[in-house]
Amino acid sequence: MQLMTCTNFVGMIGNPLLKLDRDVPATYEYFWSHGMISDEIFLAISHSCDFEDYTFNSPHNESKSCNDAIAEANNIVGEYINNYDVILDVCYPSIVMQELRLRKYATKISVGVDVCMTYETFFYFNLPEVQQALHANRTHLKYHWSMCSDILNYSNTDGNINILPTLQRIVEHKIPLWVFSGDQDSVVPLLGSRTLVRELAHTMGLHVTVPYSTWFRKGQVGGWVTEYGNFLTFATVRGASHMVPFAQPDRALRLFQSIVLGQRLPNTTNPPIG
Repeated sequence: MQLMTCTNFVGMIGNPLLKLDRDVPATYEYFWSHGMISDEIFLAISHSCDFEDYTFNSPHNESKSCNDAIAEANNIVGEYINNYDVILDVCYPSIVMQELRLRKYATKISVGVDVCMTYETFFYFNLPEVQQALHANRTHLKYHWSMCSDILNYSNTDGNINILPTLQRIVEHKIPLWVFSGDQDSVVPLLGSRTLVRELAHTMGLHVTVPYSTWFRKGQVGGWVTEYGNFLTFATVRGASHMVPFAQPDRALRLFQSIVLGQRLPNTTNPPIG
């Protein structure tokens, strides 16, 4: 007899790559709309790139002129921009690691976020006393702990899969589905996710039940939200990166509470302005 494990889903959340032919061009639309690339480069991408059969692996099933235009756009944006959070300052690893070794725990704050947290975390979790306190690395591995590892090999071809049919099946089973985006993320920007959620709703014949509007947290705009039918929601989180809880933990918590409790995000706040 095969045993079945049942899980009581109350909601699903994500900041997802859904469909390459929309999510990839959305990145360059985002760059252009935020003044990060010129009109000329954006038009070159628009005219040269098809994106219909775009694939993860280079040359992405695109023409040379398309790849050249994309390369030029990425070069203009440059390495001093964090693509996962375009308003965040960058960390200078050599400086922060030197400060850590000298025990100068200087925090580099940008819009309320320590931009060097990744490097500080690497340094901290490799301290022998920290590993001992956590009962970690009991086998005395010869390599350092790191946030990412080459041991798990992810298949780039999986990124070519259209996820919308899977999301459709989830909604058809009346499982609440929330797709959310940090509005400072250029890697999987809201421009693509929002369009794809709307297209999914259209395919399923779902009507707008909550028009696109602001939601609030502690008297400030937390983002924007819209709902289709009873089980499909798209929301943005204002000022958030791709890793929403990292950049906007309080707004992320309010979003998570709404999902878990099956509540709509608050669309009013007190006191009113004026």
